[in-house]
Amino acid sequence: MKRCDLHIHTVPSVSDRAFIYDKDVLLDYVEKTGLDVIAITNHNLFDYTQFQEIKNALPNIIVLPGIEVDLEKGHILVIANNDDSTLFDFSAKCGEVTKLIKTENDYITYDTFTRIFGDLSKYLLIPHYEKEPKLHKDVIEKLDRNIIAGEVSSVKKFIYMEKEDSELTPVYFSDFRIEKGVTPDKFPVSHTFLDIDQVNVNTLKLCLMDKTKVSLTSEKGIELFQVFPNGQMLSTGLNIMFGKRSTGKTHTLNAIANRFDGKAKYIKQFELLNTGKYDSDQFENDLKVRQENSAEDYLREFGIIVTDMLKTCSADEDEMKLQKYLEAVMSSAQQSGVNDVFSKSKLFNESDYKEQSNDEIKKLISATLTLLESQLYKQIINKYLSETSLKALLKELIEQCRKENVQTQYFKEVNNMIKTVKEFLQLKSAAPRIPDIDLYQYFINKKKREVFAQVALSVKKKRTISTEKAGHFTISVSARPFTNATDLKTVGLRQVSLINAFAKYGNPIQYLDELKAAGVESDRIYKLFAAIDYKILNSSGLPVSGGERSEFNFLQKIKDAILCDILIIDEPESSFDNIFLKNEVNKFIKEMAESMPVIISTHNNTIGGSIKPDYILYTERKMEAGEPHFNIYSGYPTAKVLKDVKGNSIENYEITLNSLEAGEQAYSERKDIYETLKN
Repeated sequence: MKRCDLHIHTVPSVSDRAFIYDKDVLLDYVEKTGLDVIAITNHNLFDYTQFQEIKNALPNIIVLPGIEVDLEKGHILVIANNDDSTLFDFSAKCGEVTKLIKTENDYITYDTFTRIFGDLSKYLLIPHYEKEPKLHKDVIEKLDRNIIAGEVSSVKKFIYMEKEDSELTPVYFSDFRIEKGVTPDKFPVSHTFLDIDQVNVNTLKLCLMDKTKVSLTSEKGIELFQVFPNGQMLSTGLNIMFGKRSTGKTHTLNAIANRFDGKAKYIKQFELLNTGKYDSDQFENDLKVRQENSAEDYLREFGIIVTDMLKTCSADEDEMKLQKYLEAVMSSAQQSGVNDVFSKSKLFNESDYKEQSNDEIKKLISATLTLLESQLYKQIINKYLSETSLKALLKELIEQCRKENVQTQYFKEVNNMIKTVKEFLQLKSAAPRIPDIDLYQYFINKKKREVFAQVALSVKKKRTISTEKAGHFTISVSARPFTNATDLKTVGLRQVSLINAFAKYGNPIQYLDELKAAGVESDRIYKLFAAIDYKILNSSGLPVSGGERSEFNFLQKIKDAILCDILIIDEPESSFDNIFLKNEVNKFIKEMAESMPVIISTHNNTIGGSIKPDYILYTERKMEAGEPHFNIYSGYPTAKVLKDVKGNSIENYEITLNSLEAGEQAYSERKDIYETLKN
């Protein structure tokens, strides 16, 4: 197994941050981390002279030439062989890339990329896959067989891709800037082990075609990864840390968290105890946020309807327009005998041309664009609708939209002229003019109000929206009508009186008008039609108590860790009883450990023993030359001994028994007491 880092930066560019390269740091990095293969992959450039210097300075390892290219707004590594003939040609091609990338926002297109590099089979191509900025999937599809592996940004993502047969082979590299002043304790350990002997582009490709030959550790079949530059390993699953007080457990957990650059979920000791008013208030605030989010989810579509209704004329306005129209028609009929030459003109009572909305064709254009731009479902779409047909459809829709826009503009101009003429005729004539009215829109508005009233009444009906289990807790979200004006204030409107509005709560149309009149912001009105209750209930169906709040928060924090790269928990037994730890916490933790690394510091046998970890760490504090030094022993739960990075060992049985049971004698005594009680 060869330890590889095929993503190293030694020259800053317009696409990278500024840094000062230091060859000694590179040499130290290679030595300290035990690297066998590296690739120099600077952003959009290849420094031929520097590469030769690096290659000569590292005669005992393989140094490959490469470049990290900004391709279609994503990044891709292009790695070549390091023989002299290849280097000369590769350097020239990279020079073309450099000329095209002049600012941090520049990138090259797929066509330009293939033109520059020609036969892509000569190179090892590794795109940013589960790492930002990702190479677009349509570009990866175009590159086809030239893409075998994808670079990831975390151990968690490596594990995921490794397990999924449909995914590329994962590789995990440092993306390290060889920067002056970086000390060994800051060296990255994001490396991938490859089961190869000879190293060149072809052997690397063959290896990456087989996921079983790619690992985070040098030992085949063992799911470990290195966390510290000194060689300390962790399991990609569940890790348990033992150790006496003040032996460096918390220090080690902090150091692990720091290695993950803010992407660690770290639940510290005593963090979740609800012991004061502040904690209670915080819980209530969190509850309120969840309630508001639930209300937003439930009422989002209703909000669109309310927005439309706010733009619609009120029933009073529509009735007033209709009444004026009818009165004018009757008056005109009664005075038809005295109409003058101006009132008899055809344009005197001419209606405006109806301007056609282009909303529908705009939606069609948007939908067609969505189909064309979809990458996730591209194959399914193209199975029924070819890309050529979709582009032709888009072109025709755009042309039709332009025609309709021109026609609409014509109608506007004609309506303006009609308006000018009618105003002139009205000035000259003594006869009343019949006002314009859109009877079609009148009936549309009337129907909209009827439907809105039905929907509004349905929205506020008492119902359960959702229930979700979280351990022995139940998260219940329900809708109900508001009970009074004070109840409306729970939505967050403190400065507005809603007494008059609530009096009309039973009539949605009138209620809507009153809310507008009360000065409620238009984008909040929809939230005042239905009350949303968010409740956390215990196993008895009752609201949670203070202690139960801590338990619930703990489970939620564990669930939230799914968005992070590692979960770290420091002595959960400090906050919870053993029954909760065994029945709830252990289950959640085991589930999380299936998809990401988890490390727990504990003295508790319910956590440490019953949970059945994948890997054990034991911390020890020793005084050397008057200074405290922390040491870590580690190994598998079934191992007879645990070892540190220097090869020193201790008995696993003794360590585990002492850590979890306070020694064999204490364990036996407790066992005897339990047997006595039982009998």
